[in-house]
Amino acid sequence: MLHNINVGIPVVILCEDESKVDLLTSLLSKYYSLEIAFVCHHSAEAIEYLNKHHPTILFMDTDAEDVLFDIKKPPFIVGLCDSVNTKKVKHLLKVGFLEIFYAPFSEKDLNSIMGKILNIYGTYNTVDQRTMQRIEEENLSYNANQPVAKSTFIMGTRNEESIRIVFDNVLYLKKVGNQVCVYFEDGERKYFRSNLKMFASKFPKSMFQKINRSVVVNMNKVSGVIKDRILISENVSFELSRSFKKQFKKVLQM
Repeated sequence: MLHNINVGIPVVILCEDESKVDLLTSLLSKYYSLEIAFVCHHSAEAIEYLNKHHPTILFMDTDAEDVLFDIKKPPFIVGLCDSVNTKKVKHLLKVGFLEIFYAPFSEKDLNSIMGKILNIYGTYNTVDQRTMQRIEEENLSYNANQPVAKSTFIMGTRNEESIRIVFDNVLYLKKVGNQVCVYFEDGERKYFRSNLKMFASKFPKSMFQKINRSVVVNMNKVSGVIKDRILISENVSFELSRSFKKQFKKVLQM
């Protein structure tokens, strides 16, 4: 079964300010592909609804970020914020917010945010859902020409931050002790308590390939192959193990 974005994509709004809710509702009503499924003013009722109905998009006050820890299936989250604070915004994006929508809410800014969300949503949902389920459950690979999601949401615990990882920003994943380290293109690193196989299953096989027992590389970031060395950059390279060579070459030729 294919999902059509022209059939109301469910949206939830969590905001205490009635005037903001009215303005946001008015702006969102212009999108024929959206359906405002629920509006609430308190975190508890939002959590109950989100865990029961699993909507696609959540607009919420940034002060209610604790809601993220209690959502079983995180939606695309847009934070509603009154002012620009670089440090706060950086924190919000790390814990799982996809975008921040600043007051006074403008149609132009909303168009930019919704364009990004609908692009990701539309790309992901052009893949047959049964196929996606099999991929997730069996860790299967599939043709690189099939569209895939552009990001994944990693939900942390109360002691670990949550984060949405954009695949294009990742160079490689590496096993480090009992953790997995994600190495980003901008030099940043993030550690997650997980085994490599389980963690890598969240990333599309058409894009990320395991090259040895400890490393999974973003195939789009491979700059060259010299004998059995995979070059990521001038200073970063990894050994290509024999058991992974056949699959690596197959994907490289696609």
